[in-house]
Amino acid sequence: MKPARKILTIFLLALNLSSCLITDSARTTQIEIMKPGIFNLPDEINTVAIINRSTYQRDSVPFKYLNVNKIEIDTLVKYRTLSNKCVDALTGFFEKEGYFGKVNNYRDSLAVVYSTNETGMITPEELFRKTKSDICIFLDHFNFNVVGMYGFSNIVANGAALSWVIAIKTDTLSYLYNQMDTLVYEASDFPLNLNDHEKLNLLVNNSAEYLGRFFGSKIIPTWLTVERLYYKSNNQNMLLAEKYALNNEWLKAAEIWNRQSKNKNPRMAAKACYNMALACEMEGKLDAAIDWLVQSHSILKVNNEEHKENCKRYIAVLALRKKEIEKLAHQVRSN
Repeated sequence: MKPARKILTIFLLALNLSSCLITDSARTTQIEIMKPGIFNLPDEINTVAIINRSTYQRDSVPFKYLNVNKIEIDTLVKYRTLSNKCVDALTGFFEKEGYFGKVNNYRDSLAVVYSTNETGMITPEELFRKTKSDICIFLDHFNFNVVGMYGFSNIVANGAALSWVIAIKTDTLSYLYNQMDTLVYEASDFPLNLNDHEKLNLLVNNSAEYLGRFFGSKIIPTWLTVERLYYKSNNQNMLLAEKYALNNEWLKAAEIWNRQSKNKNPRMAAKACYNMALACEMEGKLDAAIDWLVQSHSILKVNNEEHKENCKRYIAVLALRKKEIEKLAHQVRSN
């Protein structure tokens, strides 16, 4: 009987320790934040010209893809059409965001990028004069590597490789941005059948449009949806605070979490302190948010290494966010 009792005691102890893990009550919520562009564009930039000079715009380039283990060719899918759809999506994104006063989409018009002089090569000065623009964005390379995988997991992966060149009228340099991405489509989200031209065409067109819009979000400040972790509790006060937070009533939620941060139960206090950091971020008080995370990190002494890692990760996110906000101060325009 003694060995069995000892085993039972060890089992109950292990069960008790695992039940004390604060991370068992971790949840995520989605919030919107503004992300800065990769450039601090001068305020006087008002008109943007978008030009598709992709080397893959020729109709003679066949569209190849890997269907499981066989290379296929779809002659109806044209790189020229896809690359034009990509710059169309970029144009639509800029027009929707309203960051630039005017957006001119020249697509793959050769008349824009060639000169009538002897060399046939247009100078930057002539280009800006011809397009009447302050900034020119070129799609210089566009290629898809579509692979269909079926069986254990039904997915299609699209390894996209795009290159963009950005030229600014007031800058003597031009900038290259290589956009490398792998877009994964699952059968539950997208109709998958690479033997069906209509479905393949739908997939590659969706990819082209997404990549155009996504590149636009790298050029100008854009609102994006991100996930943030918070801690849930069955405590009535904490439930009410969660309800306020999920309804974007962060100050009301913070009032409750602030009180609960002094709770004698260390798990409750640690949860409340962590949640206070999220409330502070939503109110733009990032230094205060970091202070709350440090406090949450220090409350629980043992058996909660995962919670400590959550605190460290969030502190790193907020440190990056502070730099982004500093950059946004030079990018956000008052229209």
